[in-house]
Amino acid sequence: MVMLPPSRGMIRFDVNLFTELNEEYKDRPLVPRARNTADASQMQRQGNRRASFLQQRYDLRGCRTLEIGCGRGEVTYALAREFGCDATGIDIVEYPEWAARRGEGVTLRVLDITKDDYSSLGTFDVIYSFAVWEHIRHPYTALRAAFNLLRPGGRMYLNANLYRGLKASHRYREVFFPWPHLLFSEEVFAEFYRRTCGKPRYPAWVNRLVAAEYMEYFSEIGFRIDDVWFDTTPIDEPFYARFEHVLGRYPRTDLQRDFIHADLRRDQV
Repeated sequence: MVMLPPSRGMIRFDVNLFTELNEEYKDRPLVPRARNTADASQMQRQGNRRASFLQQRYDLRGCRTLEIGCGRGEVTYALAREFGCDATGIDIVEYPEWAARRGEGVTLRVLDITKDDYSSLGTFDVIYSFAVWEHIRHPYTALRAAFNLLRPGGRMYLNANLYRGLKASHRYREVFFPWPHLLFSEEVFAEFYRRTCGKPRYPAWVNRLVAAEYMEYFSEIGFRIDDVWFDTTPIDEPFYARFEHVLGRYPRTDLQRDFIHADLRRDQV
């Protein structure tokens, strides 16, 4: 007799299963040492590392740079301080830390490039973004705006969390098992947090882009793609086998890819 694979309906993907899996994985979480965003010195060190990475890749000294989704402004500040950049950072909300970081070479502004007039920003030699694009509600519109903000010959570095990766829920400080966002509904996430933290929380993505969609967008908009690479995590094969009737619907390559890194260029006119 041929045994058919189990259907999703045979497993109750409810808060009880969510809690059981989390308990099972608590001693081997996806991210063993998640960064502490409340630690200002740790975050500035990360900002310095990111600024050094950009400098090594693009030789930014004296360049005009734009960070899309600058958060507290650590990278923007480091580029101005360490490499003499005319550094601008934009975000959709203002952060208290901006007051101390604004100054010579550092501009921090509230601006949403998907709906606000961004012409006053001018154009830039290098535009960059770290782990922000997955939170943008209109990612194609944002990419087109970034293209428009690049001077001819300008470069863009994009780093974004991919939706089908193991860590894409962004809740790995409290949720320890892989692909929770592909297996459980947002309502189950909310109930888990109600039980454990007293108030509901949801997965933190907005759009659900995968690598192929980013590549399509880059080409449609007119970016020249100089390089693309990925951060990957090996598939937890026993876990995958338990839930293959759900996870098997997705390409295995997508399930392993956590981040896309893209080195883009606007060609000379």
